[in-house]
Amino acid sequence: MAEEKIAGHPTRRLLIAAAVMAIIAVRKHDTFLNPQFWAEDGKVFFMQAEAMDWRVLFRPYEGYLHFLPRLIAAIGRGLPLYSVPVFYAATALLFTGLIAWTIQSPRIRVPAAWAGALAIAIIPHSGEVYLTICNLHWISAIGLFALVLMDDPATLPRRCGEIALLVIAGLTGPFVVLALPFFGWRAWRRRNRWSYLLLAVAVAATAAHVPSLLNRPAVEIAAAWDPVNLAAVIGRRLWVSLFAGQISVSRAVSVLLAIAIPVGLGWGLWRQKSAREGWLLLAGALAVLAAASFKARIDTWNHTDLVSGGRYFFAAKVLGLWAIAALLPAGTAAGRVLGAALLILPVAANYSRFIYPRFPDQRWAFYAGEIKKHHPVTVPILPDGFSFSHPGRPAR
Repeated sequence: MAEEKIAGHPTRRLLIAAAVMAIIAVRKHDTFLNPQFWAEDGKVFFMQAEAMDWRVLFRPYEGYLHFLPRLIAAIGRGLPLYSVPVFYAATALLFTGLIAWTIQSPRIRVPAAWAGALAIAIIPHSGEVYLTICNLHWISAIGLFALVLMDDPATLPRRCGEIALLVIAGLTGPFVVLALPFFGWRAWRRRNRWSYLLLAVAVAATAAHVPSLLNRPAVEIAAAWDPVNLAAVIGRRLWVSLFAGQISVSRAVSVLLAIAIPVGLGWGLWRQKSAREGWLLLAGALAVLAAASFKARIDTWNHTDLVSGGRYFFAAKVLGLWAIAALLPAGTAAGRVLGAALLILPVAANYSRFIYPRFPDQRWAFYAGEIKKHHPVTVPILPDGFSFSHPGRPAR
């Protein structure tokens, strides 16, 4: 209990959350040095917010709702045009810090939440999740599983805050659908009013996504499912890239790791009483990977490609690293040394790609000026090849 109180101390939580935001800002520093739109941030959320129609907050895209990005875009509509991309990046960073703060709660039933928080900032991936509102649902998914693991709040402000987080995360991306069985398990296990309320909110959020999910066209790939290649891609992109970086491994080794590590990790979590509910982290990671595999047909990917679609492995890497850290001996010198090594290893193994390179300058300042002058323009945005057309803002 004393260790939990120290781990959940507000000052420590705040420092770790601040460190998470600082590391992300350093890793992707060009986002603030040269603010530009990223993909759907510009061509979907910015452009649709330009209509000044608040009903757009609940408009689905790609088969599900994006409440938080649309809310940020709607608020950003009142800012000077040049500052909109940096506003998007700043709010995405603050929300990421909020999730890092949340999962360090002393009411979390799985130890080493500090490792889960720091993992958000240090894991190797393509960088597209950081500082973009279109990818905030990968961050909010981690918050959903943290809510499942929490003990009940004792005060009204905490209850209101957790319900607000569940509503926002539940309406931002489809992951509440995956988390719903976990909220059901929580209600069945604890059988109290708060668990039933969380389950009811999760059901309502899931129901809000169902119509658009059912109407979303299926991915049309003629190739039959290849479970062996799927395991090879997951083993290489998840575990090898996390702890060994760019080293080359055979397809057979990748398949072995994709099976052996989850099995061994699950067995270890179940055997260790203090971390037993950590199996929820592992199950959550596997559920996210299963959904990503279905949506993106990961089984058709080349397992040696370490760049494309990095967002599909982001939440699984964070939850997986947290689950591994939960097995470490808490409150001991050995546990602290192993915990530090666990976080340093992904950075050291991927040091050459830890800081993201500068992006091409797409001259947003120029195009913002043209839009302000009511000139129609086609705006190039990041990544290269993306653009959107703007008719120019009418004079007020």
